[in-house]
Amino acid sequence: MLKVALTGNIGSGKTLICRFFEILGIPVFYADAEAKKLYENKNILLKVKQEFGDQILTSQGNLDKTLLAEKIFTNKENLKKINRIIHPEVFKIFEEWINNQKNKPYVIQEAAILFETGGYKRFDKTILVYAPYETLVERVMKRDGLKRQEVLNRLHNQMDQEQKKQLADYLLLNDNSQLLIPQILKLHQQLTELS
Repeated sequence: MLKVALTGNIGSGKTLICRFFEILGIPVFYADAEAKKLYENKNILLKVKQEFGDQILTSQGNLDKTLLAEKIFTNKENLKKINRIIHPEVFKIFEEWINNQKNKPYVIQEAAILFETGGYKRFDKTILVYAPYETLVERVMKRDGLKRQEVLNRLHNQMDQEQKKQLADYLLLNDNSQLLIPQILKLHQQLTELS
């Protein structure tokens, strides 16, 4: 079974594309969703508190997501700190999950910062979903209700798409100029034949 990673900058349409692969019967592991769940784990919260101080938790003992976002999306060192806490845990969950996927030609892990962390080296193939920079900004502003500068801060913490293109095995263009489904079907056939 091939292990395939699908990535793209914020606003590229990774999740939408993963839904299409699921319709084709391919299991998809959503790394970012699993990472968010980890912030409910007491041991993880303790590590985050040790790294960022008591103020990172609310009076109820939950993560202050707004404060964490402010800290990590404006400071690359803080982003590295949180990634060192979260990413090994997500990878353990993925390894357990993959053991439950039987008789499939390949599985996909969807992850936003795959190339930035070096995580792509753990996969047989990588797919990059990309779109023009302004398209990314506009999509995220509309989807998340963020100001332009907030979106730019997040994009600046992700590797440039041109660099990612050099590392990816496959590219999916999601800029509304080409139909997505034919691109996905072609890629699905290639990956199935490889397995």
